[in-house]
Amino acid sequence: MLREAYEYLTTPCPPLARRYGYLAEMVALGARYRRQKTAWAPHLAACRRFVTDAMARVPKGGRAMVAGSGLLLEVPLRELAGHFGEVVLVDVIHTRAVRRAARQWPNVRLEALDVSGALEPLAAALAASRPLPIPTPPALPGERFAFAVSCNLLSQLPLMPLEAIERGAPAMPNAVRGAFAHSLARDHLAWLARSAEKSALFTDTESLWLEGERVIEREDSLWGLVPPAPDRSWTWVIAPAPEEDRKRDLHHTVGGWFDVMGFAASC
Repeated sequence: MLREAYEYLTTPCPPLARRYGYLAEMVALGARYRRQKTAWAPHLAACRRFVTDAMARVPKGGRAMVAGSGLLLEVPLRELAGHFGEVVLVDVIHTRAVRRAARQWPNVRLEALDVSGALEPLAAALAASRPLPIPTPPALPGERFAFAVSCNLLSQLPLMPLEAIERGAPAMPNAVRGAFAHSLARDHLAWLARSAEKSALFTDTESLWLEGERVIEREDSLWGLVPPAPDRSWTWVIAPAPEEDRKRDLHHTVGGWFDVMGFAASC
């Protein structure tokens, strides 16, 4: 707990991201990783293999973007830095540990950015009791990237905005919330596709609660998007019992797509 408290107090973070819980979530993610390092190892290895194989489809040199770089658990930074002339790590928060890791590579740059474009307009709309905004994903500085990869962002982008809506506008109809979440996910695909000559992504596609080998509950994680079959698929044992439930394990099914254009076209 002392480590988490120190991280929360000392990590540079925009005020709105802190207020909306992004910093607390990232600190909690790091703590869960330390508790579940063994259970997470196959998932993290699969993520890194996917990114390495995706970048190998792109000629060396040029610029690469990693959207949702997070704690770099899923990111093969050494391989990316060796393959591309510049690597830009994009996330709303970059922890001190991430900043130290990035400094090892002179061609790695950090960009603190809300890739959904939702936080500021949503905060303004909720404060003024206005309808939910139509966010515009931000423009990225510099020329178009040669390669981009989104790391587990697609399923996660709507979560914190939906929590903010629950706090600030609890009477908001579920259909309106669902449409807002769907638009954030759909627009992320379009933003990723236009950001680079070649874009890839991996993301949770469903959550499963299990008792032993038996699936007790299954929930879609893609906010109504219907993707094509993934190029890769694997299981993430994210919370084996008793991490979140005394008896049940939480698994995520993860899919990886080497070409976002095909995914975006189907949605």
